[in-house]
Amino acid sequence: MRVNFTIEGSPVGKARPRVTRTVTYTPAKTARYEDLVRYTAINSFKGMLDKDEPVDVKIMAYFEVPKSYSKKRKALCLSNQELPTKKPDADNIGKIIMDGMNPKMKRNKVVHKMMQLVRGIYHDDKQVTSLLVKKRYSEYPRVEVTVERDKGK
Repeated sequence: MRVNFTIEGSPVGKARPRVTRTVTYTPAKTARYEDLVRYTAINSFKGMLDKDEPVDVKIMAYFEVPKSYSKKRKALCLSNQELPTKKPDADNIGKIIMDGMNPKMKRNKVVHKMMQLVRGIYHDDKQVTSLLVKKRYSEYPRVEVTVERDKGK
């Protein structure tokens, strides 16, 4: 079993939760991107992985080469001789992608339990036993994700 999908557009990192006096919430940009990841992932994979199945996730984040770069520097970037060392951080890209593949949950105030609104690829990102996140330059910004069973090698 293997799931491959691509999220078009510039990579987005997971933002810190915002806190008011009474409520902690996820910023809107982060929530929208997680929804985009979830939508793309479930349209690429019709099933759901078993609850205790270990998963291997590979994430390739491609950034657009800045327009201010010279032709020579742009060629270095596109040949992977110069790598992106800019925000978002690789760990924040990994977090937003993995959280986006989780089911979307909401607390039901009547029964005081979490209810699943939209399914995900797996039950929880704790199933991820191996994670690889790479940042590269490309003419077309995107994030490519591969999810497969971890064979334990």
